[in-house]
Amino acid sequence: MAPKVLDEFSLRAREQEIIDATIVLIDKLGVENITMDKVVAAVSYSKGTVYKHFLGKEDLFLAIGNQAIAIMYDLFSRAAQHQGCPRERMLLLNISYLIYAILHPALFKSVQCARSPNVYGKSSEKRLQEQERLEAQVMGATMGIIEDAIAQKQLTLPAHMTMHQVCFAIWSQNFGTISLLSNEVEQCSGASGMVVERELLNQANLLFDGMQWLPATREHNYRQQIELALQKVFPSELALMKAMGRELSFE
Repeated sequence: MAPKVLDEFSLRAREQEIIDATIVLIDKLGVENITMDKVVAAVSYSKGTVYKHFLGKEDLFLAIGNQAIAIMYDLFSRAAQHQGCPRERMLLLNISYLIYAILHPALFKSVQCARSPNVYGKSSEKRLQEQERLEAQVMGATMGIIEDAIAQKQLTLPAHMTMHQVCFAIWSQNFGTISLLSNEVEQCSGASGMVVERELLNQANLLFDGMQWLPATREHNYRQQIELALQKVFPSELALMKAMGRELSFE
């Protein structure tokens, strides 16, 4: 009997099933303990079938990383399109990154692995191109807000920094704050009494005030505006979080 030939939809579904099973393994075992043999054992497909979809562990990690970026882009783009001033939209984008970390903790923990030179060197060209496209979209959502702030004369770039450097400063602050304080990732010993979403907002406002991004914190109730915007822009995500027993509080 000739082997069954799957259509494109079925192939994508099978590939997604392998990706989903690997994400579950990452959540249980940690990304450093994942092997292709463990992935094969977790799915109902042979090793040969799994390798038809992925060149190896690194290619699979990049596929997972690309899925993570796609989810982030959906959240970021919705925040960027919110009908608020540019600084409000950037703060909303920052909080959407936390929403992503809460709803997809395994992806948050593994995304840096997908950026390593070892992964790049052992992944397919198709997936590398996909990552480049997705990262450009994420960067575009962030830079678009900054461009609007500059156009509206609410922000002047520091003389010693490019727009890309400002984007990196914002992202690195968000990543560090979430990584250190979120219950969904690893807590640091100094986290007692801190609420990750409140500190994320505090840190962002501290950075933006230092950049003289208007309106300044003392002139605008950003906490109230962000709480309202979250309900409008991310109602389904907030409902999922509530079902998990997690609600955002900026008190």
